Amino acid sequence: MPSSNGGRRAPHVPTRYRYDWSLFEDWCAAADLESLPAEPMALAQFLHENPAAPHTQICRVSAINYFHDRAGVAAPGRVTALRTQLNTRRADRLAHRRNIAEQVLRQIPTVGWPHGLFGRRDAALLVFTVYAGLPFDAVGRLRRSDIEVDAGELFIGGTHQVRVRPSSDRSVCPVRAYEQWAQILDFTDRHPSTRLLARHLSRVDGREETYDGEPILPGSRRDGPLFTPIDRWGYLPLVPEPLSAAAIAQLVRARLNGTASLHVLPPKSLTRLEHDLRDGTGAEGGPDSSPAPVVMEMERDYYTRGIAARRHTHERMRTVDDLLDEVETEADQLLERTLEILERYG
Repeated sequence: MPSSNGGRRAPHVPTRYRYDWSLFEDWCAAADLESLPAEPMALAQFLHENPAAPHTQICRVSAINYFHDRAGVAAPGRVTALRTQLNTRRADRLAHRRNIAEQVLRQIPTVGWPHGLFGRRDAALLVFTVYAGLPFDAVGRLRRSDIEVDAGELFIGGTHQVRVRPSSDRSVCPVRAYEQWAQILDFTDRHPSTRLLARHLSRVDGREETYDGEPILPGSRRDGPLFTPIDRWGYLPLVPEPLSAAAIAQLVRARLNGTASLHVLPPKSLTRLEHDLRDGTGAEGGPDSSPAPVVMEMERDYYTRGIAARRHTHERMRTVDDLLDEVETEADQLLERTLEILERYG
């Protein structure tokens, strides 16, 4: 007997999914909600109003995800907030790490150069990996536009739908830790200069950060990766590229284990920064005095090493013209042989 769908057999539905999907459909019909596609909030409400053992709830979510995948729509059960809530073991691990992260946040520097820059980035990484519970690869894919601060809470949109609540203790407040990193992003958008950023971080203290009387608000003026690599001297890439999951994992574990780098400038770089700050603030002399000239001290063999390097390069490049002539001659010979073969067998 032919089937009613034009001879095509309906896709097989695993038996273990049928009851849970039917239960969800009935609940959505009673609540006047769409079951396909379903909103993550509707799924969360369904699980709340139908309590069961964790394994049963996971099976229900798997069934709902299966029917959404089959229909080619986004599965609500893959939202990070729901997955973290259902995975009790992961929730326990995150709760334990939050206790450690709270102690770490008290010690992470947020001012000074360059340790303040690295400290703000690492503190924000702890917020998204420990407090929000996002996997390392998901944190690497975050963009600035995915994050909002709504009513004092940190909200991570997209496929995560995670809210991080603030703390009354500002020294360990995860929302403030994100805001301090967002202020760095906003500052670099306004003033793409590492020297200005170093000067800014070396002057700010625990007060609200400002620049020329204008407060630096969280939230950048352009979109891009939320976390990017930073080299040892504090330079961010000219073309923003996301921080890899392996790098994020290494940075977070180092902070939690207490093995993170101190990011201290070498003595010479520190001296140059001090001169730069002094010249920028006008600490020496009165308002009418001219700035003192900066004396650059060169090493004794500075010019000797430079001349030797250029002589070595000149010796290496002397034979380049001869090599290019040989390559051109061989190419002409090869072309002639090819033409001869074509004429002979053409």
